Amino acid sequence: MAGARSARRSCSADGRGRGRHVRVSIFVSTLLAAVMLLAAEPASASSVTFANKNGVKNVSAVISGGTVEFRVANIENDSKRPTGTLRLELWAASRPFVDDANSAPPMDYKLAQFQLGVLQGSIPSGDPNIPPYTFKYTNLISPPLALGVPPDGTWYYVVFLTEFTGAATDDGFSVDDWVVMPATVTIGTPSPPPDLIGTAVEYLYADWGFYFVTAFPSEIDALDNGAFGRAWVRTGETFHVWRSQVAASAATCRFFSAVFAPKSTHFYTPFQAECNALKANPAWVDEGIAFYVALPDADGFCAVGTVPLYRAYNNGIGGAPNHRYTTTFATLQQMLAAGWAFEGNGNTEIFACVPQ
Repeated sequence: MAGARSARRSCSADGRGRGRHVRVSIFVSTLLAAVMLLAAEPASASSVTFANKNGVKNVSAVISGGTVEFRVANIENDSKRPTGTLRLELWAASRPFVDDANSAPPMDYKLAQFQLGVLQGSIPSGDPNIPPYTFKYTNLISPPLALGVPPDGTWYYVVFLTEFTGAATDDGFSVDDWVVMPATVTIGTPSPPPDLIGTAVEYLYADWGFYFVTAFPSEIDALDNGAFGRAWVRTGETFHVWRSQVAASAATCRFFSAVFAPKSTHFYTPFQAECNALKANPAWVDEGIAFYVALPDADGFCAVGTVPLYRAYNNGIGGAPNHRYTTTFATLQQMLAAGWAFEGNGNTEIFACVPQ
């Protein structure tokens, strides 16, 4: 490979899945040698990835002074099509992902790049019992590259594998895969830590007997100042939430439905199965991430530093669904006495956990 101290393309039949962030140390220097192995299953379509046949991404960006050196054990094309020109890019990102742990980090400041070439598409083996052969780079080490410097702040450094597609950004290159380096990098004077904890405020629409909760300051301000004809009034209940992702937290999806007119309703869940089900239901509008909570442990209890959050369902009373979210156990019991049902752990009735 032009410009690479140690890189070569090989052809193998590797089958594996993609997807998880694998945070490999920025100082890792041990790389895998080129291999030619048979896969357990055919390569997946249209997949250019760092992952080897075991799903491991061995990628590092070794920084020395004002230079950086890419070290990548594996880049392979598991699709039938040839790739566009491939490129390794180092970016400084303000956070490790955009929406959730499976989404790529933001590409805030590019620090370095190293252009590779094209990987051909897989080749049929000619034997129905043997999967196609796939093309890959292995044991790739770039020369030392000039390292840019992002603005003052604390950054996540991310190695992206990109491919020329004619995209409107990044010189026409699109992201195929990425690995977030394990430690943040602070440039200049560190910024003050973000205010990670917010407050969710509960409101009641008395005529409907419906509850609504929001942690968005703009919505709180609007409702407190008479939006919707002052129909929504504070109940006096609030609870803390995380504004952004923290360790062991889960994004809470928020959905809206007006199919029960004249009533409308919101629904919140940190459970991916529920999120996916409602996203596929045309009766519900996906309003994105409301806030972040933690999930109870296997026994249904909350970790130290958090308190239980309960969810009660009105069983469709009044012809439309509504849920109430509360950290007050007495409030949950009040709702159950009114004919609502709890939705949480069968032993503890805890739905989720929120910061104290």
